[in-house]
Order: sequence, then structure tokens, then C-alpha cells
Amino acid sequence: MATLNKNLMKFPLFSLTFILILLLTACSSPTPTSIPFATEIPSPTPQPLTGVWMGAVTKPDGSSASIQLTFNESNAVLSIEPFTKTWQLDVTRANGEIQFLLMGNKIDPFTQINFLGSLANNVLSGDITWDGQQTFITFVPIVSVNPSLLESYEGLYRFESGRAFSIIVSPEYSSGGLYFFSQSLMLTDFESGALRGLYAFSENNFGIGVLRVAGAPFDGRVEFIKDAQGNISGLMWWDEFDGVTPSASSGQFATRISFTFEDVTYESADGTVLSGRFNLPEAGDPLAAFVMLHGSEAGTKDNFGQQLMSHYMMSRGIAILNTDKRGVGDSGGNYVEAPSTRNINNLAADAIAGVEYLLTRPEIDATRIGLIGGSQSGWIIPVAASESENVSFFVIISGPVISAGQEDRYSTVTNDGDTAVTYDAEKLNQTLREMEPSGVDPIPVLAELTQPGLWLWGSVDKNVPATVSAENLQVLIDGGKNNFSYVMLPSGDHNLNESPHGYFAEIPYSPRVLYYSALTRWLEENNISPKE
Repeated sequence: MATLNKNLMKFPLFSLTFILILLLTACSSPTPTSIPFATEIPSPTPQPLTGVWMGAVTKPDGSSASIQLTFNESNAVLSIEPFTKTWQLDVTRANGEIQFLLMGNKIDPFTQINFLGSLANNVLSGDITWDGQQTFITFVPIVSVNPSLLESYEGLYRFESGRAFSIIVSPEYSSGGLYFFSQSLMLTDFESGALRGLYAFSENNFGIGVLRVAGAPFDGRVEFIKDAQGNISGLMWWDEFDGVTPSASSGQFATRISFTFEDVTYESADGTVLSGRFNLPEAGDPLAAFVMLHGSEAGTKDNFGQQLMSHYMMSRGIAILNTDKRGVGDSGGNYVEAPSTRNINNLAADAIAGVEYLLTRPEIDATRIGLIGGSQSGWIIPVAASESENVSFFVIISGPVISAGQEDRYSTVTNDGDTAVTYDAEKLNQTLREMEPSGVDPIPVLAELTQPGLWLWGSVDKNVPATVSAENLQVLIDGGKNNFSYVMLPSGDHNLNESPHGYFAEIPYSPRVLYYSALTRWLEENNISPKE
């Protein structure tokens, strides 16, 4: 099974009008203010062509590509999101016109790109042609924001309607010539599952990208709002524009939700000192809580997947303990990736130790403590739940209900989706059905569990055999284990991102995470989170 570290979360949308709206000045008042357009007075001297500019171009197949142009004193380059590669530009500027021509080679996604346009009033616009397909394009300037300011925007936000979303500083991750996150902020909508990059137009104004690693054509805009003390109190959100400067009345205000977190330590059964982050939403009554486990990766308590899950859970009024895996981060012990019986037992003991820590917290309802995790956690969680009477429920994301030997056979054939390989899916599934279990096998343990449990799978998972796992779980359910339930999410990859084939290289193009609505329903049905 490929590690979660490699797949990041493995377990864890323009018209000229819009362009003009981007030419905003920063707002630092407690309530949003309208921002003026640039004037139409021509500059007596040519405007300098510097910095990063972004726009959307139509390709010959009708799809759209988000292009970045980067200009400095010595050179100019073009990049196409989410590719890490850049192409050198020869730029000609004469008689008010700007022109560049770019020739590709056999391995490039284009043969020829050429542009002819002009720069006026901080707008670079003109005609761009990609292999014969011509588009009128407007490039908007993207600015760099101080990392500490980006960090101040991190948090959980909620509209008056109750719709909540998370904003987190984007991790730095690239592999195989692709970026997997935008180079700024990541926005995740817990209602629609949309995962979007945010691109800075000014220090507090950001465009909402069309995909997680594609900005243009932008899908909207957010403006962060400060209170009288200078703290971020919320943001304004505009989905689209109708030809006028957006105002407070034309957008939606989202309040920043307060919560607390505390880095803590606790001890596992063998004396290993473990490190976690206890995240607590503001609420009066004792709360339900989860301990979040990792897949096979060397996971930390503050990685993207753990942060995102903590924001989701707190949006549901649930506390969560995120963890540094044994031998990783600030936790003691030795990190082991392989799913040996000894390793699974050690990690199950660590999970129980997290549950026992939560029992010491007066904010937590001792009768509503559960485990959640992905991938390899599908073997860990059943063991922990069988050995602790304090585990009241559990959620397993993309976890195997099949033995380690059978799962290894599946991963070997599919190559964990790292590259596209050809195989007969049904034949492979039949092979798994006929194999004798070997190594760690969760099924005998699951047969004895009485706690409510939920499995979430993606139909195109290339790391865990979701079809056969679901079949095995259904046998248990048919045999009387009505405390178990599962959801198979169409076009879901191992991370439960929407994906055509479940390949690793498709992750940057994914428009959304698929499982939030299903998980929300289950939490409500089992009295773990309040019904809305």
C-alpha cells in the first residue's frame, strides 16, 4: 500500500468585469468597503511589466488551462497549472503592444503558443493562440503575501445558513512534475466538498480558483475582514459578478468560528510518550470526540489531512485529538510502515492511549469517544475497538476489510495508482476472493465488535480493493452486524477525491472531496453531532 505521505491525505471557477474587480485596494476596516476601479486615464509612460500574472486560455480540445506569466528584470517565463515546469519567453514590447511566441517540443502539452496584446491600467489583455485555438485573454496580477499574514487567515468560517468551510495555508508538495496544492491558501467547503486554491490579488483579497491547483478562470472572490482590534473576524464571499463593483450587500459574510487547540502528551501502554493536538470547539455541554489515526505514512498532528479533519469535526461541534504517529514528529518510539501484527498492535495501543487521554478532559463526554482514520487504519481501528470498552464508535476511510496479503496483491497489480497500468479489474477482484487470507486480517475481529462503525470507500481506489472489501463487510452485515454501515462513493480515489481513474497524477485536477455529506449524516444518525 502506498504511504499516505505520498498521496498527501491517503486514508486525508472570467470576464473582463471580473478582472477589473480584482484591482482592489486592501480593506482593513471592521466591515467590508467597496473598492474603486482603476481609472481610464492613460499613463504618459509605459507601465512596467513585472510580477506574476494569471489568466485562462481555451485549448484546442475545448478545455481551459490556467496560465501564469512571471516577469522580472532579467527574464520572463510561462507556466501552466499544475505543472512545475516553466517555459522561457522572448517578449517583444513596441508601440504599446506586447508580444511573445513560445514553441513546444514533443513532451510539452502544446506545439505553439503566441500572444499579442497590451498592458493598460494594470490589466494585461489581448489574443492568445494555443495550437490554432484563439482566446481573448485578460491576465490579472497575483501578489505575494507574507507567510505570517497567510497564517492569520487560517481557520474555520461559517455563513449564516450554517454552511462551514476551512482555510489552511497550502502545504508545499510536488511530485512527478505536478504541484498538488496552490502556492497560497486552500479553501475546503464542507457542504459541497469543493477544494480550491486561493490566489492573492492584494493582502486581503483572494480569487477562488477553479480547481485545487488551477486559478483561472476564477470562480469568485473572498475578502478577509478585520475587527477593531485588528484580528480576522470573518470574510466576504462573492460567487460571481454582474458588472458592478461588489459591495457588502451583494456578497455573503462568513464569521470566523472560535476554537482552541492545545499540544499535549500522553503515554502508550509500553511507556512510549506520544504527542497530540487537542482541538476543542466552543460549546457548553460535554462533547463527543475522536482520536484521529494515520495511514501507513509517517503522519504528523499538524499535516494537511489532520488539520482539515479537525476543522470539519469542529464545524460539527465535535472535539478531536490529532496525533504524531509513533516515531514521528514529537512522538517517541520507532516508526514502522509495514502492517505487521506487532506494528498494528502497537498502533492500536497508541490509539487507545489517545482515548484514555480524552477521558481525562472534563470537556469530553466519556460515553462518546471514537476513532477515525484512513487506509492502514482499517486494520488498526478494529483491534483498538476490540481492546477498549471506551471506544464508542469508529469511522474508517478507504480502509481494507481484507487481509494484508490480499491487499498487497491488489496494490502490486494496480501499482497503487502511481502510474496507469492495464489490468482486468473483475479478474483481479475474483483472484482476491479466492485467495486465502494472510498476514493481518481484520474480519475475525470485526465479527466481534458491537460499536457503530462506518466505512467510506471510493469506487476507483487503486490502493485498497474497495469492491471486495465492501463485499466482505456486507457478509458481516447480513450475518447480523447491523451496527456496521458503508458508503461507496462513485469516482472516489483513495483520498476520496473525485477522480476519473483514481490515479495519483489526477489529484491536482480534482474539484472536490466526496465524503463530507455522507459522514455528516452518519454522525447525526448516531447522536455524535447535533442535527441541524
